[in-house]
Order: sequence, then structure tokens, then C-alpha cells
Amino acid sequence: MIINVAGAGAGKTTQLADKIINKYNEMCNNKNIYCITFTNNAASCIEKKLIEHFVKIPDSIKVSTIHSFLYQEIIKPYYFLLYQKHFDVVSSIILPDKPQFKNWKIKQLENSNILHITAFTEKAKWILVKKSSDRKKEKDIRCAILKAFSQYCNMIFIDEAQDIDVNLVEILKQLDKHGIEIEIMGDPKQDLKGFDSFRKLMESYSKHINFINDCHRCPQNHLDLSNSIIPKEEWQVSSKKFGEIKVIFEKELDDIESMVASDFDLKYISQQNDRYDTHGELDFSVKFDSLFYELKDILAELSTDKNELRIKKLAYYYASKLIDKYRKTQNLEKSIKETIVFIKGNKKAYARIINALKFNEISKASRIPVDSIERVKGQEGNNCLFIVTTDLATYLFHEKKDNNRTKNKLYVALTRSLEKLTLLITKEVEDKYGKEFICAHFKEYL
Repeated sequence: MIINVAGAGAGKTTQLADKIINKYNEMCNNKNIYCITFTNNAASCIEKKLIEHFVKIPDSIKVSTIHSFLYQEIIKPYYFLLYQKHFDVVSSIILPDKPQFKNWKIKQLENSNILHITAFTEKAKWILVKKSSDRKKEKDIRCAILKAFSQYCNMIFIDEAQDIDVNLVEILKQLDKHGIEIEIMGDPKQDLKGFDSFRKLMESYSKHINFINDCHRCPQNHLDLSNSIIPKEEWQVSSKKFGEIKVIFEKELDDIESMVASDFDLKYISQQNDRYDTHGELDFSVKFDSLFYELKDILAELSTDKNELRIKKLAYYYASKLIDKYRKTQNLEKSIKETIVFIKGNKKAYARIINALKFNEISKASRIPVDSIERVKGQEGNNCLFIVTTDLATYLFHEKKDNNRTKNKLYVALTRSLEKLTLLITKEVEDKYGKEFICAHFKEYL
């Protein structure tokens, strides 16, 4: 297994596409090359690069998201062989936050032969690695599955590997053990999910790591600032020697809203507070699927008509009507009462619909709308505004140095700008550290 550690702006997509092309040109068999990404957008970017080279992507090069790969290549063809169960539908509905309710919902879906995307890596691990309840029969079948997969898989490339979880780590180790070539591209400093699995994989394959230190996005003085919080072997360099870094103090602004509304390409904060709001609409398809699923179950429970097709049609109708009603009224309680009249007095059904909708309320007029750091990850802009809050300031000023999700958010925040980066120091940060200390800290980077 080869691990490429490439920081922000390193041109990971282009490099990965080049590696795929080179591997294809070297091939002397008809086996498949798999390129796995973690988002549809990343998969599209890889495909675009390959089309520029090949005009038509060869059939033996398979580009997909991790969920599509695990389902189409592992779960769908092999799960039944081991555990005598098919999954007819894949779901991305919103799950409850509490683990016990989340696990119950996943189990409820599986009882209806519906597999939630969050369970993909665990199910694939059961197929390729192990399950605690395995007997000799399952172990023998697994060996046959691995042998069959290796006969048509030439190599696996993985992009944005910082998003891998512990199950996928075990899967990769198992495939590597069985002679399947694997090359991954990622940046542990951009792990915003907090899995920390990529760094652990790096520790297991420390002799197979290639550090890519070039950055084609940020000016060097911006990188000097981000380099100050990351391991030395991951320090980045740029041919763009100097960009603009500006420090503004919130306390000194008469009109914060006007300043934030200025011509910034990106403006972002770690977490919302009483002055800044990061609410954004959930993806419509996820929202609709979640609502449709709950309404279908509720209608099946309440209706004397057990015709599945009619129940699905009704659920589709009411889901569409409720979402449209809420968009017009922006009153969630009123929208439900006027639209889903058949649940009147049914508190349990009402709670299920509320949880499925998970609508973000309109931003309060007193709050200034900005993006979260998670939302701007993967984006860049000439002129960026980073609102510095106390949670990230402890890492920015080197009070804390441990590698974790919070520090990773800081790294992402510092590496979005192509030219200008404005740091807005919130009043809480200034109160904690003092203006003199803060100015002295940034002096060498300005």
C-alpha cells in the first residue's frame, strides 16, 4: 500500500488522475482499476480529468464514491452468500443523534431490507474481513470471495482518504494482505469528521508514505502561518511568495455586518454564536427521503388499506405537500398541523416527522450569515474572511498542539485563500489574549 500525504492546494485530483492513467497504460490484463472518492463532486472531477486524456473513459477504469463502490462491488454481490440477506433499497435518511435511537433506526431499516449508507463500511468489513459471529463456513466463503475479487481487481486508488473510518482501514489492510495494489491520497490535517483513521493507517505503513509538500493555492506567508501548527514533515511550500494577511478586531468595528457583507469570496467560522449564524439548508433529496420514509411507515401503521403502492403514493404526496407548505409559511408546527392532519393527537408520529424534517430555521435577523468551516472545505477564493473564535485560537496561539478535529478545522480555515486572508478576531478572543499579544503573534506573517 502506498500512502500519499498531500496538503491543501497540492493538486491531489490532477495527480491522482495522472497515476490512474499511468497505471492503465502499464496494464497487460483486463482487470479493473477502481478510483474511489468520498463525494460525487470529487468523482466528477476525476472523471473530467480522465475524459480530457482518454476522450472516453475505458470500461476497466471504474470511478465512483465510496458508498457506490462498497455497495455495487462488495455488498450487493457477496453479502447474501455469507449472511443470506439481500438489501433491496439504499437509504440516506436523517438518523437520530443519540446512538441508541440511531442504531434502532438502522436496525428497523434493515428489517425492511433497506441499508442505510452509514452502515456500508461495517457490512463490507463483515464480508471482507470478519464478523464476531463467524463460523468456519463463513470464513471459507470469505476466502473464496477475496480470491474472486482479486481476479478482476488490478488496483484501487482512493482520493480524500482522510475521511476513511476504522472499518475501511481494516478493509484496506485485508485487501493489501491479499495482494491487491492500493494507493491512497489524503491529508490527515483535513479530517473534519474526527475519525483519525488516516493517521493510524499512516502509522501502520510508515515506510510507504510519500509526502507531497507543494501547494499551488496559498501564498508562502499564508503557509508559514498554517505550517506553524502542523508536523514538520507536512510543511508546505509555494512559488507564490507573498499574499496579504490582515487582522481586524471585532471590538473596533462600528458596523460588523457591513464588513462581513463586503466582497469576500468565502467567509466562515468554526461554530455559530449569538452574532454569527451558520445555518444552511440540508440537501433536499436527503430531507425528502427522510420525510417520505417516516410518512410511509406512519401511514402503514394507521391505515386500514395495506396496499403498499397506494401507501407509497400517499407518502410521496404528503412529503411534497409538507415541504412546499413549510417553504411558504416558514412555520413548521403550523405546516404539519395543516398538512398531515391524520396524525392529530399522535405525539409519537409528530416527533418522528419533526426529526425527519430537521429543517433549519431562518437565520435570526440579529445574526450575520456565514459558512461553517466544514462547508468551505474543498473550496478556495481570492479574498477570504476567517472569523477566529476561542476554540481555534488555543491552537492558533500554540496553547494546545495535539492533533484532533479542532486543530484540523483551523488548518482548513487558514488554507482557503489564493491571495487575501482576513482574520476577524472576535471580542472573546481579544478578551482572553489581549490585543498586544495577538498583534505580536501575527507580526511576522503580515
